[in-house]
Amino acid sequence: MKPSFNPKISLQIQALAYDRALRNRRPLFAMHQVVNADDKSWHTERVWTAVGSDTVALERAQKYGGYLHICTELPNLNAYAAADSDVGSCTSGTEVITRLSSNRTDGVVHQRDLEIAHPLVTLATLPLFVAKNWERLLNGETMAASYLVLKVQRAATVDLRWVPNHSQGAHVVVTPRNWLLRAIFGSTRVYTQDDQPIFLRQEGLLDPRDLRPNGRWKEYLGTLEFETPWDLTSLCAKEF
Repeated sequence: MKPSFNPKISLQIQALAYDRALRNRRPLFAMHQVVNADDKSWHTERVWTAVGSDTVALERAQKYGGYLHICTELPNLNAYAAADSDVGSCTSGTEVITRLSSNRTDGVVHQRDLEIAHPLVTLATLPLFVAKNWERLLNGETMAASYLVLKVQRAATVDLRWVPNHSQGAHVVVTPRNWLLRAIFGSTRVYTQDDQPIFLRQEGLLDPRDLRPNGRWKEYLGTLEFETPWDLTSLCAKEF
């Protein structure tokens, strides 16, 4: 059950996602995300929809004191996954308990325990992690994180780095260390308003996915364009 708290900060953003493999400007998905936070805790929810009002993908993440909980749903694929960590995402050598139920598991819940060496992130919590470490990134530090892939109950190490001078604009680039993941998915880039923690768009891997008739995953690589710039300045000075 989600612990209750009175948030001091409440933010929300809406965005449209476009498939970068296509030339047309037809949105593939719509995304809505909310973030509520106080001095010690935060909760975020990100919902993806396509045609109509049916949810395509949903992710919730909450840090409460030293406890971190993440859950995702793909209702159309009957896929549900969750991860829990007793010490949150702030220390190395963290144990993460993951659970997965899907058509591939015949509805049986599979549990796998992971040992991660870096703070835990997902695509939904990535903006919060960037905001928390904004000054360190601006100072030229490369931040390591453990990116959680719940569909396979694994975590991949990624490096975050600030790129101030680029033809397409300043951004934070997130790159997998594993060469195969780099070859398949490339890097994810969060574009900012100059050197401010104001996010304009995000390019790279998107949360929704599908299963092909042959049983293989269809991943979406695209651009997530925020309807208005997402100002996370209020999160930068906090210890989230």
